[in-house]
Amino acid sequence: MNPWVRLFRLARLQHGVIATWQAVQLGIAASTFLRRVRREQWIERHRGVFVVPGADPGFLSEVSAALLVAGPHALATADTALQLHGVVDSRPPQVTLVIPHEQRAPALRGVRVLRSRTLTDEDATIVQRLRCATPQRGFLDVAPHHDRGRLRVMLIDGRQRQVVSPGDVIARLALLSPRVPGRNRLLWAAHDVDGVGADSVLSDVVHRRLLAAGLTPDRQPVAIDVGGGRHLHPDITFHRSAVCIECDSLAHHRTQRAIDLDHRKDQAYARARWKCLRIGWRRLDHDWDGFARDVRHQLSEWPRVIAALGR
Repeated sequence: MNPWVRLFRLARLQHGVIATWQAVQLGIAASTFLRRVRREQWIERHRGVFVVPGADPGFLSEVSAALLVAGPHALATADTALQLHGVVDSRPPQVTLVIPHEQRAPALRGVRVLRSRTLTDEDATIVQRLRCATPQRGFLDVAPHHDRGRLRVMLIDGRQRQVVSPGDVIARLALLSPRVPGRNRLLWAAHDVDGVGADSVLSDVVHRRLLAAGLTPDRQPVAIDVGGGRHLHPDITFHRSAVCIECDSLAHHRTQRAIDLDHRKDQAYARARWKCLRIGWRRLDHDWDGFARDVRHQLSEWPRVIAALGR
């Protein structure tokens, strides 16, 4: 097969990037390769690593190029890994890699390279054909740069998107010394999230405020049987009082279709003899005391209503 055909196939597998040393391995002289690079004005991502014509020079290309230069032991990590795994949506400002402490990597423009004594084979995986840290390792390497609240938000997103559970993160951290940077902060955040069971930032905040107000929801919300083989899954429950809370945190709750859906859910809760309260960010910010009073009232009154109905 023509070596240039093989080169472009390899570049496609590497998100559009190729290194000079790879061209040589494919049987193309370095001088021949570089002449074509100059003639066709290929983008040089890092020294000796180029984006082939027609390729997308985006985030995946940047990560792939950095890994090519950093060597076979390097992994994408921190917010780079969390973006690749789908825990976070925003593109990180720079690519972050981690290598074993005994390894070296050249300084690269737009790339931060961490050296770690705690990196293990179990920390490595492949995501989108890129060598990448596991989500647990990615959280560990990003932890020194975020406060506990931000880490909680990211852990909730990771759980909601079924990428990683707080328990997985806690298990990885248990193997590390408390002196590892960011370890304790991340451990506290993971225990926070694991102890509440919230699947959105709003429900996490509401749950914590309820606890601070002396109200104790179920540690994990219970599923409610509404008949016909159907179950509803509210954000927060007080199963002993048959009271639940739905946290309307997203903009789609303002659409007519979503309002109709919420109304049908409320009717289903009522048929199951559960009282459902709703709260959004606006009421949380401007009328929390009023909402807390509503919760207290329903916790005391709703069981009496059910008893009167002959439950």
